[in-house]
Amino acid sequence: MEKWRLILDPKRSGSENMAVDEAILSEFDSGATTTPTLRLYGWEVPTISIGYLQHSAPLKGYGLPVVRRITGGRAVLHDNEITYSVVASIEHPLFAKGILEAYSAISNCIISALKEVGIEADLSKGTVRQKGSERDACFHTPSRYEVLVGGRKLVGSSQRRFKKAFLQHGSIIYGLDKELNSRIFGDDVIKRMAWIEDFVSIGMEDFREILIQKFSEGFGAEFSCLPLSEAEDRFSARLIEEKYNKTEWISICGKGFDERTPVSR
Repeated sequence: MEKWRLILDPKRSGSENMAVDEAILSEFDSGATTTPTLRLYGWEVPTISIGYLQHSAPLKGYGLPVVRRITGGRAVLHDNEITYSVVASIEHPLFAKGILEAYSAISNCIISALKEVGIEADLSKGTVRQKGSERDACFHTPSRYEVLVGGRKLVGSSQRRFKKAFLQHGSIIYGLDKELNSRIFGDDVIKRMAWIEDFVSIGMEDFREILIQKFSEGFGAEFSCLPLSEAEDRFSARLIEEKYNKTEWISICGKGFDERTPVSR
């Protein structure tokens, strides 16, 4: 079995979570490490994350933190969920055929975990999302190879590929604050969403253990629980200060911030 690193993180702020994911990706892409990583984490408080190219203005004013991802897609309200991130080589046999094949490989692991606890999930056969409102949620429309239960989306994911490595991260919805989601994204979003607690009674920690097992089986991975390296820890701290907490990064839409304001390693 292939050696993988498993990071089981405590709940963090939105800026910390996005900075850690990027730091792991950056270290792998630079060649500093060749060990792929699965990271599972949560959020200190309900937080809205927006896609790399998404306007932030329509999603401000709700009294919640807003953080911009380096991956694309639409907005996600992170709350009662298990968030995963996968960082690996773009030449890895499971992921070398491109974005959709990586989505399929990762989603199938999650589907296996859901089926293990009695939730009949399957892969979306949808295609590219149609352009919608800047206030639309990631969960409004499934893309191809995302996870559905009864036609409703339970997992929202996004991916970015660099020269040598890729990052895919996503939200596995455990419980849902219907009122808060409706207030931000409109009443229509609830009927398009699924969440684990709506189908089965299982503790989040218990489900997380099953999820790890299914990732191990699906990836052919032998996981070792390890923390961030010193380099990743230092770089994530810089990213928080110089990027993710910057008004410019949160407010811009489109490419440009990275080139104008490079973050030193």
